[in-house]
Amino acid sequence: MQPSPRTDQATLKKVLSVIANAPRELYSPAEDSLLMLEAISAIPVANRKVLDVGTGSGLQGLYCAVRGAIVTATDIDPAAVIWVQKAAKTLGVTLTAAQSDLFSNVRERFHLVLFNPPYLPSESFQDRTVDGGAKGQALAARFLAGLPAHLNEDGTALLLLSTQNDPASLIADQKVFDVSLVTKRTLFFEELQVLCVRFRGDQAR
Repeated sequence: MQPSPRTDQATLKKVLSVIANAPRELYSPAEDSLLMLEAISAIPVANRKVLDVGTGSGLQGLYCAVRGAIVTATDIDPAAVIWVQKAAKTLGVTLTAAQSDLFSNVRERFHLVLFNPPYLPSESFQDRTVDGGAKGQALAARFLAGLPAHLNEDGTALLLLSTQNDPASLIADQKVFDVSLVTKRTLFFEELQVLCVRFRGDQAR
């Protein structure tokens, strides 16, 4: 698991040293997590409002908080909420954390919204850290449906998907957003893709 040279190595090392103590039931950072950080690293986040949906171990949200972002981290698992608050305190950063099923307990709009969802195809959610529902698209589709109410007019969302999820079919259904590929990484059985999601010019709120 090698981070991209674009990623702020000092910040990443600092955050990973804290996340190493996260509860085992939370999703541990892997290739998908580091690919998301590569995309995040290219975006200025200082003093920007960032929402980390499904924060898990907190890697993305904490990375942004250490870089000066105003971060809200959410997760459906209360253990993740408790953990990310503890990790933020250890890192000496301020972070708001809330239990939420995607956007269910979110009321604000954000400059940057992050979602690295469980994406393995599954007919039922046996393991919420990896199961993405039907075709591995169910959570991503719900995220995109709820995103318009929580993204600033000029904001950006980053969504990670796998070629196992047939991202092209998910993108083809979008009428509100323009979706483009930011970065990708090929593994032995799939290609991971980070997608940039922005309002279409005629759909800006």
